[in-house]
Amino acid sequence: SSRGKERKSRKSIFGNNPGRLSPGESATLAKASGKGPFDVMRQTWEDPCIPYNSPASLSAIIRTPKCYHISSLNENAAKRLCRRYSQKLIQHTTCQLLRTYPAATRIDSSNPHPLIFWLHGVQLVALNYQTDDLPLQLNAAMFEANGGCGYVLKPPVLWDKNCSMYQQFCPLERDLDNKEPAIYSLTIVSGQNVCPSNSMGSPCIEIDVLGMPLDSCHFRTKPIHRNTLNPMWNEQFLFRVHFEDLVFLRFAVVENNSSAVTAQRIIPLKALKRGYRHVQLHNLHNEALEISSLFINSRRMEESPSGNTLPASMLFGTGERKAAVTYKVTIHGIPGPEPFTVFNVSGGTTAAQLLHQLLATTKGTESCAADYFLMEEKSFISKEKSECRKPPFQRVIGPDEGLVQLLNSWFPEEGYVGRIIFKTREENLNERNSFQEAKEDAAISSEDDSFFVQVHDVSPEQPRTVIKAPRFSTAQDVIQQTLCKAKYSYSILSNPNPSDYVLLEEVTKEPANKKSSTSKPSQRILSDQECVFQAQSKWKGAGKFILKLKEQVQAARDDKRKGISFTSELKKLTKSSKQYRGFISPPLQVLPDNPQSKDERSACGLTFGDVME
Repeated sequence: SSRGKERKSRKSIFGNNPGRLSPGESATLAKASGKGPFDVMRQTWEDPCIPYNSPASLSAIIRTPKCYHISSLNENAAKRLCRRYSQKLIQHTTCQLLRTYPAATRIDSSNPHPLIFWLHGVQLVALNYQTDDLPLQLNAAMFEANGGCGYVLKPPVLWDKNCSMYQQFCPLERDLDNKEPAIYSLTIVSGQNVCPSNSMGSPCIEIDVLGMPLDSCHFRTKPIHRNTLNPMWNEQFLFRVHFEDLVFLRFAVVENNSSAVTAQRIIPLKALKRGYRHVQLHNLHNEALEISSLFINSRRMEESPSGNTLPASMLFGTGERKAAVTYKVTIHGIPGPEPFTVFNVSGGTTAAQLLHQLLATTKGTESCAADYFLMEEKSFISKEKSECRKPPFQRVIGPDEGLVQLLNSWFPEEGYVGRIIFKTREENLNERNSFQEAKEDAAISSEDDSFFVQVHDVSPEQPRTVIKAPRFSTAQDVIQQTLCKAKYSYSILSNPNPSDYVLLEEVTKEPANKKSSTSKPSQRILSDQECVFQAQSKWKGAGKFILKLKEQVQAARDDKRKGISFTSELKKLTKSSKQYRGFISPPLQVLPDNPQSKDERSACGLTFGDVME
């Protein structure tokens, strides 16, 4: 029927129904020999590019011949255009708006993946906002980078004629020859309360790199058994990216047992900062979780082109836009109250240019620029406490060295951290002299000039500690080192002065006969200037040093003196009773009258026995 033919013509997106025209436009069509009037508009898309006002152009085929026209395409029709006519679709969207919407067959209100349309320059991608799924979360991440204003500028390769790959870019291509991708390193260090609804789960992290098909990949960490409060992964992943302008990173916290996603976050790769960062997680409704986060370390490695290959970032971008990108560089040692200063530099900034900028903005550096220089310092990180700490590696940065290339050459995964220091020639000379003197002193004094000493009863939180001290250390030196190691203890904070403490030496001598019982330990207090190593070397049995407050030692002495005076008086009474043999009964008569109990009399007898021994 005529109604069926009309409906069929409306379904086609290739312009079979020329009835929809703007007011004032004529519907004249050129008729060729042997062809119908509509066959002219079915020319092949592989023809050379022609102006947009031509009937055979893409604008005429989808019935938007004017720049102020906008066409709305079904999801399936837009995908078909992306697959078959990728470059011509990108060419069309450089001058005209295009909108796509979900297919009518999505009766569950699900959403299509918007990334394939963004890669082809489609400006408006309509989604079902009643469904919180991955496409809607991706759409929120797309506009979150620009403050949620609803407008994000397309990558230069999709509209800028100065770009090297303009009108040559095909997003669905899986083989990009002569293009060296950028390498990204991503380390998932740990997490904080990653599953708020399940504290006893076994979480693992899934990382999805969402971009053009050549760049997309998937990673998964190992599960941490029954720990969602502070799981530790420390897993590193490397991935390659060709087209960096439209790449997203998706972090998903997955329960290992049920494979259910408990938290997620999607971040544009361009918005991910270099270094260690806390990434706040969102729930499945894309609402922020205040106390849930991931601790990550990310860095971008510079492309290393070889042979005829070129960096992909140069081909997909323009020189002006790349020069406009700014980087933050931290400089240490600049005169002033702050220990470091942050400067904004471009990708081509050299060390000499930054030095001139630094001298121009810093007070107290009015001297010649030749008196200053920048130094690179790499400090090595010891993974174990017992490992000897290596001295930092230092070198002078050349005036023509690029700072961004220098920052990208640092590899924290290899066990060191780097920084840039502002130096003067005079400081460098003095440091060299002091370093040489220290090196000579270290050659004279070997490792045998130190010893280990263990100090007991440091604090309730730290019952004992071991310190390494020189052999000539006195008792006060050892006490000072001990207090430094236990500086966070409450008892130490109340008495932080080393002069308020003494070292009590307790030595247990070995018995002469093996059958005899263990002898009692002998104690003495070391003087403040007594050498601890010499005292320790004189031990002939088991010994230890005990940290005591002088007040405690004085109180113990007073108690001992009172006990000795009491026993001496008791001894005099017993001697006087022996002199008068005829009056043996009076001591017996005095004792019952004495109000002391039996326990007190026995205690007095024991004290007297100890004194006699």
